[in-house]
Order: sequence, then C-alpha cells, then structure tokens
Amino acid sequence: MKNIVNIASKEFLDTLRDRRTLIMMIVVPILVFPLIFTLVTNLQTSIMEREQERPLVTGIIDHDPGNRLVTFLEQREEVNLVPVEDSEELERLVRRDSLQVGLVIGQDFSRDLDGMKSAGVRVYFSATKLTVKERIDRVLDVFSDQTLKERILAKELEESFIQPVSIESVNVATPQEVLGKLAGGFLPYLFVIFCFMGAMYPAIDLFTGEKERKTLETLLTTPVSRFEILVGKMVVIVATGIVSAMLAIFGLFVAFQVTAGMPEVITSVVGSMLTLTFVMLMLIMLLPLTIFFAGIMIPLTIYAKTFKEAQSILTPLTFLVIIPAIFGLIPGVELTVATAVIPIVNISLATKEIVAGTIELPLLLITIFSLIIYATLSVIFCVKWFGRETNILR
Repeated sequence: MKNIVNIASKEFLDTLRDRRTLIMMIVVPILVFPLIFTLVTNLQTSIMEREQERPLVTGIIDHDPGNRLVTFLEQREEVNLVPVEDSEELERLVRRDSLQVGLVIGQDFSRDLDGMKSAGVRVYFSATKLTVKERIDRVLDVFSDQTLKERILAKELEESFIQPVSIESVNVATPQEVLGKLAGGFLPYLFVIFCFMGAMYPAIDLFTGEKERKTLETLLTTPVSRFEILVGKMVVIVATGIVSAMLAIFGLFVAFQVTAGMPEVITSVVGSMLTLTFVMLMLIMLLPLTIFFAGIMIPLTIYAKTFKEAQSILTPLTFLVIIPAIFGLIPGVELTVATAVIPIVNISLATKEIVAGTIELPLLLITIFSLIIYATLSVIFCVKWFGRETNILR
C-alpha cells in the first residue's frame, strides 16, 4: 500500500506540472460553461431586443381598398406599411430582405368580414427570420380578437358563447421534475465527456509519455510490483477524471447563477439541486465510470509508441462515449432494468432521474453495481495487459 501511495504522489506532482492536463482538468471545465452561457445569452438578448425595436417593414397588396385591417395596421407604431404592386414582386422583396413580411388582402375581405365569415389574408415571410412571423401573428391576432368581440356584441351574446368548454389545467409535476425530464439529460452528457477528457491526457502522459522519455523501463526495475505501479498510475488518472467532471458540474451551476436573464424558476431549482446528496450520488457513479474509462485508456496508451499515436488512438473513442451519452437527451428513453446495465447510457439516464427527483432505488442500485462490474473487468484486463513484456516494450 505504501508503494502505491508513493507512486501516486509522484505521478500527481508530475501531472500537476503538465500544462495541458491542468487546462483540460481545471481551466476548461470551470470556465467553459460560464463563458458559453454569458456569450450566448447576451447575444440572444441583444438580437431579440434589436428585432423588437426595429419597425416591422410590411409590404402590402390591398385588393379591397378602405378595409378595416389596413386602417388598423396604419395605426400600429411597430408596423411600417409599404405598398407593393403584385405578389411576385412582394415575394422577391421578402426574399431579398428588403421587406420583413408581406400581406395580400383579397378583394372580398370586407364583405366576408361584415358577413360574419372568415376573411382571408395571405402572409409572405422567410422562416430564416425567426421573430418576424411571431411579430406579425401577434399584430393580426389583436385585430382578430377585436373583430371577434365586435361580432359577439352585435349578436348580443356573452363571450363565453365561443368557449363551450372551460378547461382548467393542473400541472402535477414540480418545477424540478420538469427541468429534470426536459434538460436533465444535458447534465450527464457534459460531465461524462469531461470525465473522459480529463482522464485522457494523464493516461497518455503516464504511460506513452514514460515510454517516450525512456523512464518506464527504469520504473519497472525498481523493487515494486507491476500491480502497484499500475494501481498508483490508475489512481492519478481516475482522480483527474473525477475532478474534471465535478468541476464541469460546478461550472455549469455557476453559469446558471451568474448568467443574466435566466428565469428565476430555473436558477432556484438548479440551486436547490446542489446538495450533499446530489454530489455524493454523482461521486458514487462517477468513480466506477472513471475506472472503466481508465481501464479502456491504459491498454491503448501502453500499446502506443508515441504521444501523438496515443492521442490519435484515443480521440476517436470520444465519439463512442458521446453516442450512448446522447440517449439521456432523447425523449421517451427511460431508466429501466435493461438500460440500467448499459454503460454510460445508465449513468446518463440515472442522473436525469436524480435531477428530477424521481429516481427509484432498485434501478439506482442496478446502475451502480453494473458500473462497478464494468470497472472491475476493465481493471482485470489492465493488469493482464500490463503484465506482458511485449506490450510494454513494443
């Protein structure tokens, strides 16, 4: 045990001196989410504010002069009407962005409106402009509501006449459950990736790097068993992966708290999730998962001759980690006995249930035990692989 501690301490010091490892393990996880959330939120807010303040330049073809809709639109400050001759020109101007939206009013518009019928309006817009259609719909909805109220009064009816069924919706899900089910799958997707990336560079440095520096053979000649050497190095790899994942979670929570414009219900729910129970459950699942990752990486880094070769071998594995992690983002995929035994998929779905507060203890235990089994198998494979001279001295 003393030898393992000494080897782990020595490798920890060497790892902390490596700039690439420190950046991937500490700097990136802490800073990436606050920066992304701040930049995206500020950019989105700026664009939305600019679009809302910008007059809605609306081309109009009026085949029914003097109709009430044109009069209504002329009184709206946010609408700037531009007469257009024909629909082909209108479509061309909307495509070229000279007009934001176009309206074509038919010649029977006033007659249908006064005859209590549906008066048709054709709207030309570009779906690439996300807010334009929403803005013109709001304006037309106001006109439609006003016309509807006038019709109700003209018929001496109550407003409830047009709503024969009064529907009262009762949401039985808490805000935490809603956030967990809708966005909870995003959380494990992030920390699984950072867990893998945080462990990758130390794994390459501690095995392939030692081979390049010609120090691995020297280490093997010391009066320490290969098992102790392997465990000591694996401790460092696992620790860096867990630290990277936990810092990524911490960075995500910080991003939710400091980002301006975030809905209060989201920040309050996210803040309430950062509890000792949540952190402990994450650590219990992250530990065997990271050991499993280390068990995959170590044989490959031992096999590689150079740092560049090891990096080229391990980098494609990121996609094999991303694909099962994405299952947590797919609606309808739930944590069951079957999914609880699939590595990476199980931790992704289990974390979503934990965030929502709906995790079932039997499924959580199956998830944890399956991860422990996969971690154990990977360690056994590593021990056998590291025990072969041909793999080390390749």
